[in-house]
Amino acid sequence: MIKPFADNEAAASIGDLAIENSTTKVVISGSVEISRDPTGLERARALKQLADDLVTELETGKPPQQFAATQTASVDQIANPFA
Repeated sequence: MIKPFADNEAAASIGDLAIENSTTKVVISGSVEISRDPTGLERARALKQLADDLVTELETGKPPQQFAATQTASVDQIANPFA
């Protein structure tokens, strides 16, 4: 499983659930079926481990550095040619 917020390259999956890691966020998309069988138990444990790791990192990890404000492009105003 991934270490949340550790890098911009790690990815994992649980069933059809895709987990993509970056240093500022973790993206989880898709779906996962938890059935009443060993496969369902395995998926539930993996999902719980991911959630526990995310909570631990959010509680104890340092927040990301603030990003510098982006510079806006200059805009020239002209008279409306249709007025």
